Amino acid sequence: MPLVLMAAGLGACANPRADAAISAQNSLVGLTKARLLSCAGAPAAAMASSPNEEVLTYESRHVTGYSSGPSFGFGVFGASGSVGYGLGFPVFGGTRVEDVDNCRATFTLRDGVVTRVVYGGSDDRTTRRLEQCYQIVENCLPSLATTP
Repeated sequence: MPLVLMAAGLGACANPRADAAISAQNSLVGLTKARLLSCAGAPAAAMASSPNEEVLTYESRHVTGYSSGPSFGFGVFGASGSVGYGLGFPVFGGTRVEDVDNCRATFTLRDGVVTRVVYGGSDDRTTRRLEQCYQIVENCLPSLATTP
């Protein structure tokens, strides 16, 4: 019984974008270079490893910015409580920007056809990295939209 509950709990945490990124590593094998460039765009880097083999690298980053210090704010609200105005400003310091999630997708092509897709990145949270990898391959995959 505990194993069933654990499996159900893990299934509830499934992430369709991360799952699609994993699936893309197989489903994009066989894609032509022309189609890859059309759906994923220009790569960040390209290298010919032999006369009939090349490696295309794509990168996707999620950058987040936020105030690095405490803030103070006040507001004036309408009589009905539904309209509000406010002002807030940092008490100390300014803003901080972090590159929180990133993905590097490397496509190996032989004779102009994808033979391998490998993901990498510095984010140790695999699901978050895979979500970011999905951003690279999403236009090359069928839509994730589900019908009710």
